[in-house]
Amino acid sequence: MSRRLSGNYPDTNTPMLDTPVRQFKQVVAVTSVSLGTFCAGTVLSWTSPALSHIEILPNATEPISSSSPPNFTVNSKEAAVIASTLTIGALVSAIPTGYFADKVGRKITVIALAAAFFVNWCLIGFANNFTIVVAARFFAGIGLGGICVVAPMYIGEITHASYRGLFGSFLQLFLSGGILFTCLAGNFVNWTYLSVILAIVPVLLGATFAFMPESPVYLLGKNKRNRAEKNLQELRGPFYDISDEINGMEQELMEHAKNAGIIEVVTNRAHMRAIVSAVGVLAFQQLCGINAIVFYTLSIFRAAGTDVSPFLSAVIIDLTQFLCSFVPIVVTEKANRKFFLMLSSIGMMICLTGLGMFFHLKIILSDASFLAFIPLSSLVLFMVSFCMGYGPVPWMLLSELFAPEIKGIASGFAILCNWMCAFLVTFSFPISNAAFGSHVTFYILGCVMGIATLFVHFVVPETRGKTLAQIQDEMNR
Repeated sequence: MSRRLSGNYPDTNTPMLDTPVRQFKQVVAVTSVSLGTFCAGTVLSWTSPALSHIEILPNATEPISSSSPPNFTVNSKEAAVIASTLTIGALVSAIPTGYFADKVGRKITVIALAAAFFVNWCLIGFANNFTIVVAARFFAGIGLGGICVVAPMYIGEITHASYRGLFGSFLQLFLSGGILFTCLAGNFVNWTYLSVILAIVPVLLGATFAFMPESPVYLLGKNKRNRAEKNLQELRGPFYDISDEINGMEQELMEHAKNAGIIEVVTNRAHMRAIVSAVGVLAFQQLCGINAIVFYTLSIFRAAGTDVSPFLSAVIIDLTQFLCSFVPIVVTEKANRKFFLMLSSIGMMICLTGLGMFFHLKIILSDASFLAFIPLSSLVLFMVSFCMGYGPVPWMLLSELFAPEIKGIASGFAILCNWMCAFLVTFSFPISNAAFGSHVTFYILGCVMGIATLFVHFVVPETRGKTLAQIQDEMNR
């Protein structure tokens, strides 16, 4: 069985790599698999423009946008089910995807996930009732949860350690691009045309990835060294000596040829700290409320009741997230992972608290119009903070913390916890707003980010620039 390795292989006697631009195939492969997270972004943000076509809000008689083809409507509870079903599908696919990728390879797994995204858009395009939309969202969730497992895995295995942080940032960039694109397209085309347009992306993913090289790590695990050498040479460029790197991969596979048992995992300090750290940061990535804000952006701004158009506000938020996703590509290796995570959580804590105060003062004051700048500015800064740390860094840690013998099950478990938290937040967000008020909801999310800051400071190990052996030694102390 193959093992997902960290990408930290000894290369002290190896010539320096060409620049990423000259490693053309590596850049193309990373870009191709990142289309998967673009698909993820489209299914995450679809509810924001799409629900306005079918959801009848309390005290209303028809949807906000009634000119689109669907001939059915849903109430607020059914809308919450549609939104949260995505996370149920992601929960279902999280652990099996890692096993499937080990059995049949990364390429077939990614192409299968592209098919799940495509089925989602086909069902939604022809949906004529609530049940079909829920089924479609379940398929979307399967693609979403699976791509979050296999895309970081593939990038970690094909990229050199020198560029691991750089290429790992592509995932968040493409995710943000998918969110922005869906927000824009969803407000200019109807329900059916939006589905047709978004269905093109998984087709591109499957078509391009079919021509990408299979992971050398997977091939070595299947005793296909010749193909592994060929693929690694293709990825590194014709003038790069791959001998040390391929030998390092093979040596690590031999050293970790057997999966660790449950007893070994729970009694090994390094394994347990790695699992707690990864599960923690991936849980806080969702508990900050990012998916709830993406899902319900328009609803948040309608509730704020400011003079700024909810659609324009949503576009500004999504554009901010997209533009800020370029920043980690430049700075991700300039400072420690923990620094970016703590900076991110502190920033989000301030912004969420500010939103809570706005909705609180809106209840207390007879005229809160002078505070109209707070919702948009707070959410813009929230997105900036998220993209600086909790957007890209948890996925980097997922490929850096785990020893090979536990990476399969541990990665799946961490992703499972991630989507459990996503379901908890996205399902409870509108219910909490209705029961306790938006101010209480945002205060709670702000407190969670305060806890996240302490967690990273005291629990999460630093991984930047360290080999797998160094990381494991540090976690054993």
